[in-house]
Amino acid sequence: MFASGKICRPRRCLFYIIVFLICQLILVLQFIVYKRNNDITASKFSSQPLHHSNDSGIHFLDWREFISHTPPRSEDYYQYNLHLSDTLGVIRNLPSTRHYGCMTRPFKLPPPLASKVSVVISFHNEARSMLLRTVVSLLRRTPEEYLHELILVDDGSQDVTLLDDLMRWMDGFLAARRDRLGLIFRRNQKRMGLISSRNRGASLASGNYVLFLDSHCEVNEEWLEPLLERLALDPHLAVSPLLDPIDPTTLSYRKGNEMLKGGFDWSLHFHWLKRQLAIKELPEMAYKSPAFAGGVLMMSRDWFLMLGSFNSYLKIWGGESIELAIKLWLCGGQIEIVPCSRIGHIFRRRHAFDFPPQSDQDQQLSPAQETYLHNSKIIAESWLDEYKNMFYALRPVARRIPLDHTYDEMQKLRRERQCHPFEWYLRHVNPELRLHFDELSATGTLRNEDRCLHARQKNSQLILASCYLSDITQWSMLRSSGQLSTQRELCLGVGLRMRITLQPCGRNETTRKSQRWLRLGTHLLHAETHLCLDNPLKDRLEMSTCRSHAVSQSFQFALEMEAQT
Repeated sequence: MFASGKICRPRRCLFYIIVFLICQLILVLQFIVYKRNNDITASKFSSQPLHHSNDSGIHFLDWREFISHTPPRSEDYYQYNLHLSDTLGVIRNLPSTRHYGCMTRPFKLPPPLASKVSVVISFHNEARSMLLRTVVSLLRRTPEEYLHELILVDDGSQDVTLLDDLMRWMDGFLAARRDRLGLIFRRNQKRMGLISSRNRGASLASGNYVLFLDSHCEVNEEWLEPLLERLALDPHLAVSPLLDPIDPTTLSYRKGNEMLKGGFDWSLHFHWLKRQLAIKELPEMAYKSPAFAGGVLMMSRDWFLMLGSFNSYLKIWGGESIELAIKLWLCGGQIEIVPCSRIGHIFRRRHAFDFPPQSDQDQQLSPAQETYLHNSKIIAESWLDEYKNMFYALRPVARRIPLDHTYDEMQKLRRERQCHPFEWYLRHVNPELRLHFDELSATGTLRNEDRCLHARQKNSQLILASCYLSDITQWSMLRSSGQLSTQRELCLGVGLRMRITLQPCGRNETTRKSQRWLRLGTHLLHAETHLCLDNPLKDRLEMSTCRSHAVSQSFQFALEMEAQT
């Protein structure tokens, strides 16, 4: 019965019921389509089943199926949250971390035909979900006309079917553009290391530019355009995006700091340095950097090969970015960090892979330490000229690391390219490193007879230990204050009852006075007490009256910058 009180005839009632049901069905279908489209948009195809063609017909391969074959490993093995990585999907929305000025101006891009980019990703034992997210973010957020090819080099991963499975998955994902994008997959049958794998990838590349990308990254929107704009200005330029850190535990994407540039210390360890803005320079502007964080770099492929690629004598991992940075600057190139280009990168707390033993020598070194010292020694001998003594002063054990080659190739490159001496790099590129050199009067290990003064990491206890310990304390005597400091900025001093102390380096005059030392020949004379550091008995340090020929009071630095009085 209707509101008017009239009774509906059976046929007419049936008609209204059918119309009503059809309308409801249409609304339900519209809601399903709307919900499905929204889900796809929100996840950027993260859960959409993709297909590829094979001889047996069409086979649907979901990304969850692909990552389900990840070998069972603990999260400590990967050094990031594997469970969370597996649940994030293949791509996610990232926050915009660029300066507003980057988004309000168009980039002047070179012609695509002359600016094809080959991307090289080498990896060893990377989780499938992390690698897939790196690749998919690259493919989804890179202009198709510039992305020439993707080269993946599996460096002997234990997941032996990863590359084959990834190729099948990507055949479906790239079905519409498979003829326009080159895919090159290679697997090292045995572990060669990141350096050799990257060189192998670059040798296979055919693009105008080569981009080296780590396998635990996510590229952000418009990451490529600012890099291409800079590279078009100078064929000898190498550019790096500003790396936004991805937290390894929460996988949260954070804004990187555009007020930092890359550098290194005399031990040839990479460090971030503070960037000083010049007059009228804006934070979002591209800026020169003495070095770059090793994971991500883009440059002309021809220029990279002309410089000899990454030094092929470097082993496994470590030092390759510093070696290439020095080589670039000294031989006619430059490095820029481009803040308008953003790529997320996981900085793991420690290595997520093992280093094979490098030699049979008993040096109390782990394979990782020996590999680092081997690579650093090559850099020091190849590029640092007379300043290599600074490296050996801080890393004396490196003198005993065997090298299985000469430096003829590097010297030939330096002559052919008319490369600058390292002194030029200190003056014009990395004055911070030069300043550190100039402010020291002595540095390195501090030897007394056959042992060295060592401050234990755990409790800062002062002892005399073998000079060839891998973590033997490096001391620096500051020219201006006379303070004797460790790398942890703890200074040697004298306290109550002539007790030898190791305390944070003082900033005020009172504290500095108790930490001031003078060189008296090879003796260390405490300026306030006029007593000398002494080792009268084994492992016993004390202050005593200075005796000119006392062997127990003779402490020799690995490197003296000033004549001893």
